Amino acid sequence: MKNWLYPLWVIIDVLVFLAAIALWITAPEFKTLNIGMTVFSVALGFLLLFSKFEEIKIFIRSSYFEKVLYHGINVILVFSILGVVNYLGNKNYKEFDLTKENRNSLTDQTKKVLELVKEPLKMTVFAKREEWAPMLNLLKLYEGQNTQIELTAIDTDLRPDLVKAKGIIQNGTVIIEYKGKESSFPMMDELSVTNALLKALRTEKIVLYFVTGHQELSCAETSQEGLSILCQKLKDQNYEVKELDLTKVMGVPKDATAVFVLGPISGFLKQEVQILEEYVKDGGRFFLALAPAFKAELYDNLINIIKPFGLDLGKDIVIDRLSTVQGAEATIPIISKYEEMHPITQGFNLRTVFPLSSSVRKVEGKDMAEILAYTSAFPGSWAETDLKGVTEGKAVFNEKKDLKGPIGLIGVAEGTGASTTRVALLGSSSFLINAYQAQSGNTTLFLNSVSWMVNDEGIISFNRPGIEEYPVILSAQHLQMIFIISILVVPIIFFGAAIFVYRRRRLL
Repeated sequence: MKNWLYPLWVIIDVLVFLAAIALWITAPEFKTLNIGMTVFSVALGFLLLFSKFEEIKIFIRSSYFEKVLYHGINVILVFSILGVVNYLGNKNYKEFDLTKENRNSLTDQTKKVLELVKEPLKMTVFAKREEWAPMLNLLKLYEGQNTQIELTAIDTDLRPDLVKAKGIIQNGTVIIEYKGKESSFPMMDELSVTNALLKALRTEKIVLYFVTGHQELSCAETSQEGLSILCQKLKDQNYEVKELDLTKVMGVPKDATAVFVLGPISGFLKQEVQILEEYVKDGGRFFLALAPAFKAELYDNLINIIKPFGLDLGKDIVIDRLSTVQGAEATIPIISKYEEMHPITQGFNLRTVFPLSSSVRKVEGKDMAEILAYTSAFPGSWAETDLKGVTEGKAVFNEKKDLKGPIGLIGVAEGTGASTTRVALLGSSSFLINAYQAQSGNTTLFLNSVSWMVNDEGIISFNRPGIEEYPVILSAQHLQMIFIISILVVPIIFFGAAIFVYRRRRLL
């Protein structure tokens, strides 16, 4: 073999061996290719050693080999230390997100959901290899947050048999295996992954019944006055939403996890109220949202259902003058003050809007209730009992009749009946309509209330702030300078330094 060919084959063998190691690490599913490259590099290495066996023996006996061995051992020790550090780093995963909007971190709600994973959970991504990167980058954050999670990826082009066996019909599908059960979902973003985790973790089906027949807010209504946005959010959370006409049943269905009465306009019949009373007394979950009672007696029978739990609705309209500073009318309180200790509002700091709201109060002598949101203090706000004056724009605080702020707007309680009984009272049905979901925290507060009421440990809504864009405009001169520095100057400096060090060592 010519003298110049042997070093070339050695370099080829080393490169093939390193490539095989890289493939075993990054693409272990290509077993045939990996084994082939490994066998080829090892066989070529033995062949190269055998062809220069006598020269190698002479080299081993030389003093120069001792130096090579010494430096080689040092290199191996350095790489071994780096390997141990890397292993310990993987076992003790920590991350730091220095971006202003925390765009490279999981939300606090996702982290709470991951705390519920107590047993091994496997997530398998089915997608083409070129589509892996964005999905794996996100899922690795989940894997790093909880050591019980194992992440794998399957190339759908290489394993059509497995794709068919699992019933995969869309690239980007993720299968979750937990406690012997499998569930799949199309991966889109963090919310889709966390919702799928909640579904896998949940052992019971949650069914929410929305009472109809009294011109309540409707999930089918997609206009500004409809409820379609919140209903879709509930469905995205894997809750099942159904309608309930109390005139057609003898009682609340057995599969009901919670019952909602949202913004009725007409009154309830006696038998309808009795059905709801029996349900609540038997440990049911009941959410009541009412508009201000211009007809004072219209909702009395509904309010009486939750009074035993320590909540009452005032026959008034909340006025908040501070809302006018933020561009809203005084009858649309804008709230940023919440009960800090309750699970629903703990850590909650979003702005919420309560248009046309009645006051929600605690009944004296009842300690099981909590008010979650308050208006500003008096004289900034009060509960106005002169409804006619409000409609005419002449609302004035009356010390004898009106209630000074801060005024409660939403309350919850659990209670006096069965231990599982939980109720919520919202003094503004307009709080729920589509018009107030996009630019406020109304959606988050409602969904958190539902989560608490049905005893679902996952927190469903994400409070990730919007990402601010700061575009960088580069001129042609800037681009040329970047090219010269990165493509020409830096490599030349490194090559020059390498040649200098090499020649200096040759002279020693």
